[in-house]
Amino acid sequence: MPTATIDALQIPAAARFNVGDVVTLKEGGPRMTVTYAGAVALNPGEWLMCEWFDEQGELRREMFSPASVRTEPRSIPAASVMWNRVGRAA
Repeated sequence: MPTATIDALQIPAAARFNVGDVVTLKEGGPRMTVTYAGAVALNPGEWLMCEWFDEQGELRREMFSPASVRTEPRSIPAASVMWNRVGRAA
């Protein structure tokens, strides 16, 4: 009886990521949202377009190789919030 298997090595790297996935660079850095996964003109291979807010609250966008990022959970535990950076209303 024939069976079908999916081998992770046969799936293109960008195909493992979907728009809306949350990722971080393997070297560390901010949590980013994938806004595009696929081919990009004049750049060989597959790429991820990611957006995030920097420490000043500015929206940033950059293109990354899928091999340079790892997936993160979409939500974060409350204990991981840095309260010293959160403004409080008086």
